[in-house]
Parts: sequence; structure tokens; C-alpha cells
Amino acid sequence: LNMSLGGAQACSQAYTDAIAQVNAAGAVVVVAAGNSGGNGVGSPASCTGAIGVAGLRHVGDKVGYSDLGPQISLSAPAGNCVNTGSGQPCLYPIMTTSNAGTTTPVTGPAGAIYTDSFNSSLGTSFAAPLVSGAAALMFSLQPSLTPAQVRTKLMSSARAFPLTNCTAAWTSSMPAPQVEVVQ
Repeated sequence: LNMSLGGAQACSQAYTDAIAQVNAAGAVVVVAAGNSGGNGVGSPASCTGAIGVAGLRHVGDKVGYSDLGPQISLSAPAGNCVNTGSGQPCLYPIMTTSNAGTTTPVTGPAGAIYTDSFNSSLGTSFAAPLVSGAAALMFSLQPSLTPAQVRTKLMSSARAFPLTNCTAAWTSSMPAPQVEVVQ
């Protein structure tokens, strides 16, 4: 389950119980850390059994708006607009699909839009689905994994981004990036 919701409060007993029940059913709960300017992570990302996801900016360190705390399991790209002047494009948005609706979805082709530098998407709500997708791929290879095993494998296989001693662009003299399958 991917959740992009939460508040500043500590994890409630209701969230604790719900996440425990979901985990007991074999499902992973991935939660966005929140975007309140680097405050302590609130619930449900701070709850036991949840995989709390903080946001990274384009150079690999924590983006300023991402909340933080010891309950965070890992981080993923969340986008970063470094120039926010009027009419200026966001330099490092998350490029994704979206819907043109403001209160309800717009159906059909009229509702299908892409985000870009002028219609940007940012936040831990965009980082958490990247982790959820990785967890889904893990389950596709090993459906018997427990939520705790998924969390442990994700955390143990995470590595710093960007990699040190690399250039920003791959050249023909460099080996192609390798994809690591977590077993």
C-alpha cells in the first residue's frame, strides 16, 4: 500500500493497529514522510511497520521540504525547484502523468496531462511510489517475502545517490549502469 498522507502527530494506536493488521496480511505499507520543511516525521510514516520515505533532491541529499526522523526507512527522488521566481521553470521536477481535474478526475484524453518544468510535481508523495514500485517488483520475484523482509532488503540494498566518482552523463567509455536484483 502506498500512502501520501499524514500529520505532525505521533503514531496513534489506531494507525499502529491498522498497519500491524495490514502487515500480518502480508502487505507492505509505504508512507511519504511529509513536506513540512524538515520537521520531524509524523504519522503514519513514523509508525512501526510502515516504510517511511523521505525525499532527495537532484544531487542526492535531503531536499529541504522533506520531513526527517529516525523512523525514516529510506529516501527516494522527490524533485527540487531551485529557481522559484515568477515565470521561471522548475529545474528538477518529477516528470510524471497526472490528471487535469481540480476536485474530481477529468475522464478521457482531456484529463490526461504530463507534469513538466512549468506544471511541476514535487514532494515525498512522489518519492514513496518509487519505493512501493521496488517493493512490488520484489514481490513479483519472491511472493513469500514478509513485509519485514521487504523493508530489510530495501534498506540493506539502498546506496548513496549520486554515486561518487561518476560523471553526470554516461559516455561510451563508461560501462552501462547495472540493475541489481535483490534476492
